Formats: sequence, structure tokens, C-alpha cells
Amino acid sequence: MTGEHDMMVVPEKPEGAAVPKPPHPAGTRGHWLRAYRDLVFIRWTNIRNEWYFGVIVGMLFPVAIMTFMRLSGSTTDPQAGLYVASGNAVMSLVMGPMQSLCNDLAWARQRNDLDYFAALPVTKLQVTLAYTTVSGVFIIPGMLFSIGIGSWWFGFPVQWNPLTLPVMVLASLSMAGLGVMAGLHARGIHQANMFNSAVMLVTVFLSPVLLPYENLPKFLQVTSKLLPTSYAAAALRGSLSGMPMPELVKYLGILCAFTAGFLYIGTKRLDWRLD
Repeated sequence: MTGEHDMMVVPEKPEGAAVPKPPHPAGTRGHWLRAYRDLVFIRWTNIRNEWYFGVIVGMLFPVAIMTFMRLSGSTTDPQAGLYVASGNAVMSLVMGPMQSLCNDLAWARQRNDLDYFAALPVTKLQVTLAYTTVSGVFIIPGMLFSIGIGSWWFGFPVQWNPLTLPVMVLASLSMAGLGVMAGLHARGIHQANMFNSAVMLVTVFLSPVLLPYENLPKFLQVTSKLLPTSYAAAALRGSLSGMPMPELVKYLGILCAFTAGFLYIGTKRLDWRLD
């Protein structure tokens, strides 16, 4: 010991030397995607033992509706069959992720799961997208099954479009933010279920999902323009029936606007500390 405070000598940095950077700083795309991937894995591990149930139910629901329509003789025209099959797919794509987010977040509030996510270096948007991604994986088999069975039963040709996948993704996300808001403000899982039922009645049966736009009453033709399911149904139907690309891109733009708006509002309202 020298009797004096030892001082750490910091070597001088050579002039012009580059400052070392971490391989993936917190703000980079690589870090964001890795965090999102980890959240998807966390969500998947929570439901890994019941995934088959979601897939089976997602396939039975549209088949049950098409069976009823076929037995009742309501879909003798191939064009009507296209509306039923694509409408079933849209109901699965739009309502599935929204209902899943609503129920999962309502349940997460009861179990204080949000405290766990609040302690992680992740954003609210990443949590929302992770939940939506996992529920969307369950929906896709039922959607494809609905279109395949519908094409076989009702005799309409399917013309796959490169934009079909973006339509599916945007349809799944178009009401995800609404599910976040409902799940956070529901007082319990039962209230969340009631909200889901009410939203399904409004967005599915008051918009041209299973019926052509022209067959709706005049006042529904006006109000349906405010619902994302109207544009999701038109876009998916168009991507399967040879709709001109400019018109299909227009519907995609409208779905992007609904997606951005609802996700912005939903994630802004997602308060980790909400009681």
C-alpha cells in the first residue's frame, strides 16, 4: 500500500479508432425481432398441450356453417358458395386473434401475468403481436380447410394470388388492438366472453361477410363501411377470384389503416400497472 488512493489509469484511445458497438443494440431490428421471437415462444409454451384443440375447433366451425348452408339449399350458385367459404375464413381470421387477445389479457390481469411482461425489455406492441401470431397459427389450417371444402362442395374455382398471404396477415391484425382494449378493461373472463359475442354479432352479421354487399339493407350498406371485416372479406374474396390488382391493393391499404389505428390505440391503452 502506498498510503494514497490508487487511481485506475485509463489508456488513451488512439486517434481515429472506431468505438466498439454491441452486436445487437436494443434499438436495432435484430434485437426487436429476437425479442418478438422469444415472446412467441413464451406464448407457445403456455398452450403447447392444447394446440390441437384450437386447430380442430377452428376447422369444425366453418365446416358446420357450410354444411348447414349446403343442406338448406342456400348456395346452389358457385358465387354464393364463394361468399360462404371466404366469409367463414374471414370470421376465423378476424375474430380468432381478437377473441384470443381479449380472453388471454383478461385472464392475464387476473393472474398478474402483465407484471412479468413489464419486467422484460420488450414493448407492448411486441407482446400484442406475439399473442396474435400464435392465435393466427391456429386459424390458418381452418381457413385453408374452409376454402378447400367450399371449392369442392360449391364448385367455385380458386385463383390464388400473391397478395393472399398479406390479406390473411392484415385481416388477423385488423382488430387485434380492439381485443387488447377489451381484454384490459374487462372485469373478468366472463365479461370478456360477452364482449367477444357482441363484437361478433356486429362485425360479422352487420357486414357483407356471408352475403353480397348489394343484398344488405341500405342502412347496413352505410354502416358496414366502418367495419374492417367488410374490407377483409372483399380482399380475401378478391384474392381468390381474380380481382384486379389495383382494387385489391386498395383494400389492403384500408386494412393497413384499420390495423395501424387499432394497434396504436390498443398498445397505448396497455398499461402494465392497470389494476
